[in-house]
Amino acid sequence: MTTPWSPAQIAAAAPDRSSETAARGLASKWTETGRSDRALWGMCRGSGASNYLASVDLTGPAYRCSCPSRKFPCKHALSLLMQWSAGSVPEGTAPDAVTTWINNRDEKTEKATASEDTPPKETDPAALQRRLERAAAGLEDLDRWLTDRIRNGLGSVDHGYATYDEIAGRMVDAQVPGVAGALRTLPSVVATHEDWPALILGEYARLHLLIRAFRSLAELPEPLVRSVYTHLGFPTRTDEVRREPAIRDRWQAVASRTTEDNRIYTRKLWLRGRDTGRWAVVLDFSHGTTRFDAEAPVPGTLVDADLHFYPGAAPLRAVIGTRHAAPESFTTLRATDFDTALSDYAGALGADPWIRSWPVLLTAVTPTRIDDRWWLVDRADRALPLTGDLDSRWRLLAVSGGHPVTVCGEWDGRAVTPASVFEPGQEAVAL
Repeated sequence: MTTPWSPAQIAAAAPDRSSETAARGLASKWTETGRSDRALWGMCRGSGASNYLASVDLTGPAYRCSCPSRKFPCKHALSLLMQWSAGSVPEGTAPDAVTTWINNRDEKTEKATASEDTPPKETDPAALQRRLERAAAGLEDLDRWLTDRIRNGLGSVDHGYATYDEIAGRMVDAQVPGVAGALRTLPSVVATHEDWPALILGEYARLHLLIRAFRSLAELPEPLVRSVYTHLGFPTRTDEVRREPAIRDRWQAVASRTTEDNRIYTRKLWLRGRDTGRWAVVLDFSHGTTRFDAEAPVPGTLVDADLHFYPGAAPLRAVIGTRHAAPESFTTLRATDFDTALSDYAGALGADPWIRSWPVLLTAVTPTRIDDRWWLVDRADRALPLTGDLDSRWRLLAVSGGHPVTVCGEWDGRAVTPASVFEPGQEAVAL
């Protein structure tokens, strides 16, 4: 992509706001900067005697810097992008180190493409059968546990963390970690929501339905069987996913968010097919740092690429396959009104009754705060509740200035959790 990134796109690529702020302070420390259609590079003077060579491969994008920072991209790579955005990076010939890095990346891409032609490993039927038997025994135990709690009444049973940790541990032993994770979230629901009985009852019903579906696997269509496996926590190999039929589109990156839990960083990228209108979510994981192995387009850009979706009744999670062109900026969005967004959610929930939420891209909505309650209001004065952390909601309100904007987020049947907002000109601002 030869068009310089906007400040909003650079902000979306930053691992945190402190890195973005630090990058601005490096504007006067650059020498030997250059650019080509493929890459950026430059030397940045450090605080001591060290100079750092930073480079950006714009086709990824991908970042490289000789500094010791554990953040990715580091402040030097971000600052280099800022210089490019400001028109301060001239055309030039890349240093040998940058050329070698680019060539190595191309070789890895070729090897990865070749590996996709390798026949996938066959699942061991005996191992799968053993896991299914352990899961069946554990889920029967869970069903009895749920039945006893309903019989005794939600108000008369313990909802402490230890209680749920104990039953979740039994689910881990039964090799259904997805169920264990769902159980471990329930004590906080009781502690933080006034209407917790309704929420807990809904979660119990969701788990009971999953148990019933597991008992009837032989009668379910294959896509729904795969959804049941996913919600139980059975893994799906990436090589298997890459052999799912490719969906080619011009995928618009509309939001990205990185979270951390016990030093495991998760990057979640929301993609929207410009031609098909199809949603996709790409998840990447990294331990200890935000240096993710996979490359991802920056919000505010689109990429002509093949996506391979994880199998299921309502496919959403995907991996990026062959890229047919470098990312480029977009200026139009395929956003929808409330009716279409809620209809899409209802369709996904009807296909897979265990989904937690579904992406939405809402056009011409105004963030509104009334008596400490937050809403998204459309032009017909209809409103959907707005949730998420308070900083994100205030930032959304500030960006909108009280005017209609386009908001990307997730609808869970109760409220919208915003992930990004688009300013006039379709500049993506992360929330």
